[in-house]
Amino acid sequence: MLRSVQKAYELIHKEDSESAVTVHCIRTWCKEGKVKFLTVGNKVLVDVDSLLSYINFNK
Repeated sequence: MLRSVQKAYELIHKEDSESAVTVHCIRTWCKEGKVKFLTVGNKVLVDVDSLLSYINFNK
């Protein structure tokens, strides 16, 4: 499931309102190759499954 960085952030905070994950974290993880993403024009679409997997792996 692909979502914008902002929407991915909102999904995470909907599940865990006290999560330390920020929009900046998500963008950084994409740039570092830790989370799968797709660039469409100037928009970054995050693979939410990859993001959740990365977050759970690092708990």
